[in-house]
Amino acid sequence: MKQQTTEKASLIADQIREKAERAARLVQDNTPDSVRDKTAQAAAQVWGGATRAGQHAADMTPDPLLEKADRAATAARSNRIPLLVAGAVIIALVVVRRSRARRR
Repeated sequence: MKQQTTEKASLIADQIREKAERAARLVQDNTPDSVRDKTAQAAAQVWGGATRAGQHAADMTPDPLLEKADRAATAARSNRIPLLVAGAVIIALVVVRRSRARRR
């Protein structure tokens, strides 16, 4: 049963991937070259600016803070499931609270 479910999920994922690739090709084919060139230039500028900003932030951040951030990131990577569950619970609580506030 589990193997069938896995195979079915894999098949569906492949179909979605193919449809997304087809859609991307259609959009790309229908987009004028000038728009694609401008988009590529803008993306390169944004990427470069973000890289410089990230490097500047890393250079200006004190070492103890970098070490704490590294430990926190490592802990988050090793505990993904509990973090995802906690995030889902928080989102559900916010949604419920907002829906109750709108009823008043």
